[in-house]
Amino acid sequence: IILMLGCGLLQRRSNVVRRSLNPDTDRIPMPWIQWFSCALVFGSFACVASPPELLDAGPVEVPDAGPVDLSFEVPRVVLHEAFSGSNCGPCLEADANLQAVLEQRPDRYTLIHYQVGSDPYMSHESVARRFYYLPENAQSYGIPYLHVDGVNGMHPNEVNNDQGYLLENLDQFLQQPSFLRLESRHTVTDQTVAIQVGLEAGADDDSETLVLHVAILEGVTVNNVGSNGQTEFHHVMKKMLPNAEGRALPPLITGDRIGRSYNYTFQGDYNSETSRQNMVNHATEHTVEEFDDLEVLVWVQDSATKQVHQSAWSILESG
Repeated sequence: IILMLGCGLLQRRSNVVRRSLNPDTDRIPMPWIQWFSCALVFGSFACVASPPELLDAGPVEVPDAGPVDLSFEVPRVVLHEAFSGSNCGPCLEADANLQAVLEQRPDRYTLIHYQVGSDPYMSHESVARRFYYLPENAQSYGIPYLHVDGVNGMHPNEVNNDQGYLLENLDQFLQQPSFLRLESRHTVTDQTVAIQVGLEAGADDDSETLVLHVAILEGVTVNNVGSNGQTEFHHVMKKMLPNAEGRALPPLITGDRIGRSYNYTFQGDYNSETSRQNMVNHATEHTVEEFDDLEVLVWVQDSATKQVHQSAWSILESG
């Protein structure tokens, strides 16, 4: 075995956690993989093992592969943030129309419903997200309202000359490139949700205001039925981690891989008496109807420009 000095073969930033996002599909091709059968790279050294018949052939010269291109583009998964309420008449039509559009692109969207207005499941976090998209001095808000990838805000019934949100709108948003791989996995044990999120940058982003948002949703709720005729509600936000402001990310350099972990336990018992005047107190209670129906949604957003760079559903793993 011959030890060769190979400074600069592998560089990694010390301030980020790097891991393979998907060993089957998301592995970054490195030039040294081509000769990995006879070379192992550890830090700045290359340990070169010659085949048995070449043990006396002298040092093995490793060719200079040149710079590694870590850039990539991936399909965008479009985030839909719907602000709705069970006592809002137009919200019935808005939710039905939105769901009909999204079902035509089942693998290319994510959806979160923030119950606001006078819905029993409205919370301080859902109201905060609604005001986040309004002018700084806004004192009130209207629903239904929809934000697509953050920057595309619209009344979901009145857009397109009252035709509502259309498949062609979604297809247009899907054409925008994304340079961020994002995945998440989670477990649910009793009232505790443990979440692992990983992201990988395919391009530089020098923004100082990038944020990772993580939201725990309930797939279907029925106990918040109101006066608008809806009998069930989908992808209802229950808790944002750590809160509605999310968690700051550093500026990204092409090839960066960052991991984040979350562990949240819903406190106390289900409160059936929550309302606009008595919103859920997460320190002592919750509004989760069925813990085995919880979902996790993650997205990366620039908090200053409001642009969402990528979103993803979290994959539930057995606890």
